Amino acid sequence: MGIDVMKWPGDLFIYADILHKKRPDVLIETGTRWGGSAHFYADVMDRTGKGCVITIDDNTLDTRRPEHPRILYREGDSVEQAAELKKHLDPAWKVMVSLDSSHRKDHVLAELDAFKDIVSPGHYLVVEDTNINGHPVFPEYGPGPYEALEEWSDPRFTPDVTMAKRHLFSMHTWLRRG
Repeated sequence: MGIDVMKWPGDLFIYADILHKKRPDVLIETGTRWGGSAHFYADVMDRTGKGCVITIDDNTLDTRRPEHPRILYREGDSVEQAAELKKHLDPAWKVMVSLDSSHRKDHVLAELDAFKDIVSPGHYLVVEDTNINGHPVFPEYGPGPYEALEEWSDPRFTPDVTMAKRHLFSMHTWLRRG
């Protein structure tokens, strides 16, 4: 739809499937870039008739990012923004989170800890790009999301491998909160 998206198309189908089935009130996305994925999620939410996207990026807001009534752009560090969002999210809302900002291991660990309590039971905490650092691509990247997940643990979250299997593979790890 004329807006750049840096996501594998199969993963977008998985997001659409989850948004359709789970119908979250809020999807929090870290790492806005051009706003293409936020716009995609908002369009899916238009079809389901429910939800909004809160997308966070630490870069100056780009005026070319798409406008959509279901998208709220926030500027700042995602970990700091998590604490602020906790104050404003209604506890009754169903919330899903997608981590796609800095892929450095330490940052992903900090995001996992910052957002784990925001995700509603039965919903997803998506750790994007766990395929980098040789899993199987970009072996030179260095410790990233995959290594963060090897270190991080929260018994409430389990990987949902059915998401990737339904679409042959995924570049992300889909953690479902029990």
